[in-house]
Amino acid sequence: MTSDRMQCLICPGDRIVELTTKPVPEPGPDDVRIRIMGTAICGSDLHKYRQPRAERDEHGYSKLTLGHEGAGVVDAVGPGVTHPAVGDRVVIYHLIGCGHCEHCRHGEPGFCRDMQGFNWVRDGVNADYVVVPARSTLPLPDDFDFEDGALLACNLGTAFGAVRKAKASGDMTLAVSGLGPVGLYTVMFARAMGASVLGIDVQPSRIEMAEKLGIDATCNAAETDPVEAMREFGGGDGVHAAIDTSGFTPARTAALEGLRPHGIFVEVGIGEETVYKLSAPLNARELTLTGSWIFKLYEWEDLLDFLRRHKLPVKDVIAKRIRIGEAIEAFRLADSATTGKIMIDWT
Repeated sequence: MTSDRMQCLICPGDRIVELTTKPVPEPGPDDVRIRIMGTAICGSDLHKYRQPRAERDEHGYSKLTLGHEGAGVVDAVGPGVTHPAVGDRVVIYHLIGCGHCEHCRHGEPGFCRDMQGFNWVRDGVNADYVVVPARSTLPLPDDFDFEDGALLACNLGTAFGAVRKAKASGDMTLAVSGLGPVGLYTVMFARAMGASVLGIDVQPSRIEMAEKLGIDATCNAAETDPVEAMREFGGGDGVHAAIDTSGFTPARTAALEGLRPHGIFVEVGIGEETVYKLSAPLNARELTLTGSWIFKLYEWEDLLDFLRRHKLPVKDVIAKRIRIGEAIEAFRLADSATTGKIMIDWT
């Protein structure tokens, strides 16, 4: 690339990804420019990948740089920025708020009424460089590499937040439906917190990966009734908590039905619009139903500390590492829903 042009990935839709070039962006007031070192493909990137081209053109998304899971080094700062500094290693927090409202002040920019998302309102992270507000960066400690950094905010943070909402602990049974990367990390966190975990999926390859990670039990929902599996795993009464990361209605409703009295259901996966028939089970069994989207900025140090203390094998979920020239094939592989996490090296 020339000094004023950079490589980037765009997604016009219709399962097309293109490697193209754009001008290197300049940071404005309160912004920093980050030299991207590593990114990852997220399930929500695949929603954009599968979206009809006409829809993406209509909303102006088709030319935006793809991706939101990234880490790198600050290489330029705009006026007014005191932190981070040039040379700092950072993780990009994937939702950008106004920085002034109550939600942003509380470390929850995902609830900001002026929230922006990558490859949604602004260019994403699959590029040599990206410009973001300084407040949307998180310090990447030296004991975490850039590959870790690309996993931390979205994948690991999402799983960590969900398991906390499920109140995972020892002497507790917990079911995870959907054993993609977020689901597998959910399994890791829940087991590290002491819970016994049942993993549910329909893909044998994903079930096998969960078993390699040491999960307590698995259920192939294409062959076995997941509700019965949850009840049996919970000693006949159902599990204490269930977390759905699949986004599919049958998995969500099964997870709710497989809870014991006082059980907690956490809906994580973004997917189908599900209508729950709640009144009887919610009241009669005094269940708790909660949503979980992303981890909060104030949970950052807790997440890092947990990973250090428990030495979770987070890289074991990585199925493939690619260079940027292989990105088109990598998206085809990720779209198959049979693989683990795919990482892109931008160094």
